[in-house]
Amino acid sequence: MAGTATQVRPQTGSAPVSGFAFTKLVVADLARLERFYCDALGMQVRARLDIAEKGWNLEELILVVGRSQTLLNLIHYRDRPAPAPGEAVVGLSVDDLDATIAAAVAGGGSVAVEPVEIPEHKLRLAYVADPEGHLLELLQSL
Repeated sequence: MAGTATQVRPQTGSAPVSGFAFTKLVVADLARLERFYCDALGMQVRARLDIAEKGWNLEELILVVGRSQTLLNLIHYRDRPAPAPGEAVVGLSVDDLDATIAAAVAGGGSVAVEPVEIPEHKLRLAYVADPEGHLLELLQSL
């Protein structure tokens, strides 16, 4: 898992993007994944949307991720299938990697990549999959 980092390109001019708002996963079973993300990983529901208009027949769950207040949105379209998992990888910082993996597995997830240490980045990481197979990269600082 070792890799190389490249120099960050310096910013020029004013940035049109002022911040990161959320990650949105399209899911098949919203209720099942709400239980996983809230019960197993401790996220909290900020809002629920239920829209039933032509072209926008959906339910969306807006979750707050830990102390960061970052948002993870789970969206279920009632009139179209969810894409196969693998469309995104959600990165999550954790205080205790082993405990988080255990909670994810107990909540119906699975281990996709066992924990590895990356000393040059002062990280320990692992990948877990939620019950539908969406990948979560779990990062613990060393």
